[in-house]
Amino acid sequence: MTPNSSRIIAGILLWTLMALSSIAQAPSARFIDAEGKTLADVPTVLHDKRIYLPVDAVKTVFDERTTQQYNLPRKRLTLKTKGKTVRLEMGKTTVNIDAGRQTLELSVPPQVIEGTPMLPLAFFIEVLPVLDDIEVLYNPSLQRVRFMPKTHWQPAEEGASREWTVIIDPGHGGSDDRGCESNTGLLEKDVGLALAKQLQRISRQHGYQAHLTRETDVKKTQLERIQIANGNQGQLLLSLHCNASFSPQEKGIRIYLNNPKGHLRFPTAATSTLTGNRLQILSQANFLKQSQEFAAVLQQELNFLTETPVVIAELPLVALSKVYMPAVLVELGYLSHAEDASRLANPEHITGIATAIARAIQTYRASVSQ
Repeated sequence: MTPNSSRIIAGILLWTLMALSSIAQAPSARFIDAEGKTLADVPTVLHDKRIYLPVDAVKTVFDERTTQQYNLPRKRLTLKTKGKTVRLEMGKTTVNIDAGRQTLELSVPPQVIEGTPMLPLAFFIEVLPVLDDIEVLYNPSLQRVRFMPKTHWQPAEEGASREWTVIIDPGHGGSDDRGCESNTGLLEKDVGLALAKQLQRISRQHGYQAHLTRETDVKKTQLERIQIANGNQGQLLLSLHCNASFSPQEKGIRIYLNNPKGHLRFPTAATSTLTGNRLQILSQANFLKQSQEFAAVLQQELNFLTETPVVIAELPLVALSKVYMPAVLVELGYLSHAEDASRLANPEHITGIATAIARAIQTYRASVSQ
């Protein structure tokens, strides 16, 4: 075999491997319902750095009775779905609903790609909520689209009552209590405080109060945190922390509840201390059912942000044992895991977590009100 023929064969093999790899990694958009169950995985096309889906996807993920008609000379697409008629023109951003009764402007226009009309992902995010009583959320990092019934996730009106209060407890603080640290120097105390401030800002927009146990980089004792929580008569407490492990493989978000009958991580030595702690824990454990309900809602919201399923665990937790309200402790990720640490250093990711937590608070708040 000559050197030239060897190079040709090697080139063919390389091209074949690249082709197979591109097929195996063909992009798709995953559509899920409010509980996180998959509705469909829809193949997508990247065109001019924009994501497009086949028109049939509307029928697959939204309304199985959807019909479509495409006028090739005029490049006009007509969809009939959810009892409404939707007209679009390829390359144009205007969406006409029910013969002009309503018009929308898409952020990305539909296009003809390789001779086939295609809808931008923006159509599913921006138009479908108008056609039906749903909310649509999009997670670009995971190519995940979530369909949900409309909730109380709406900005509060001017002068609305703010009697409902959530206590946000960013863990650690001060120069001698920094919490865990990533290889890049990201500190647990800073992550928790940044998220707490985002939550406080969002809470003001949505009509409830958020009291922080610390608003600056200062140390607060456990007693001081408890006094702030109980003194402000909160309806819910959220304690924010980060995780760390000797194993670099450990990653993901964890939600912990205070349950005196949960699995004990450490043995308690003295019987008298155990008795005292049991009395203290039981005062907060009266809210265990409400804490479980909120944790389940929070788990759904956070699962939308991550490929690693969010875990809920119930333990006897000193940090939550003396607060007299429903309470959860959230470990936002492992600073010992490179990907988790990188995400937690990203302000956009922190905003995403804050929004997910705030949505969970609103959903829980609405259920309590009912």
